[in-house]
Order: sequence, then structure tokens, then C-alpha cells
Amino acid sequence: MNDEARLKTWNIYQSAWGPIDETERRRLLEQSVALDCVYADPVSQVHGRDALMARIAQSQLKFPGAHFKNDSYLVHHEQGLFRWTMYNGLGQVFVKGESFGRFDDDGRLVQATGFFEVPPGQP
Repeated sequence: MNDEARLKTWNIYQSAWGPIDETERRRLLEQSVALDCVYADPVSQVHGRDALMARIAQSQLKFPGAHFKNDSYLVHHEQGLFRWTMYNGLGQVFVKGESFGRFDDDGRLVQATGFFEVPPGQP
């Protein structure tokens, strides 16, 4: 798997966090995330694709319409560092952060860890 393929996988994963229906979210996560993935950020840590689905749904309930755009990325040795901006439902900058991702041999994410300042309204 090359760097462009890893970026494509990351973009598919990131799209799953956007304002889409559950069926589409599941389809995107099946393409991009291993069944036993681990996700962590400053306010949560979940294990497995189903738990990640629930975490994303919670995020959309709390921040309707929120979505991401990559600002830059670095990839090597089956892992990547992704700098991103999160926009609210009105398209305004909401949060800037970075995420670390680790990929398996099939090219899916087995780990995704986000680093950012906790936005207003989060515990």
C-alpha cells in the first residue's frame, strides 16, 4: 500500500464523521477501519467498529453537521499523522487538531488517535 492509498483510506474514514446517514457511515467505516480498531481522543476511547459508529453518532448529535477537512499529512511505515480542521454545520472553523493513524496489512485503520483542544460544550 502506498502513501496515496493510505490518504484515501483516511479520507474515507474522516468522511464517516460527517453528517451522513447510518447506512452510509457503516459502509465507509467497513472500507476504512478494521473490525477491532481502537479510537481515542481527549474525551473518549472506544474499541471496535460498532463502538466507533456509536461514538461518531454521539458527536453528530452534539455538533450537528460537523465535518472534517485535511490540512496536511505525513505517512510512513503503515502509520500517518494527519492535520485537520473540523467545521461546524454552518461551515465555520470549529476545531483544529491532529490525528495519528496506524494501518493494518489490508490498509484499514487499526488505530486512530485524535489530539485537539476540547471544544466548548464537551465534558
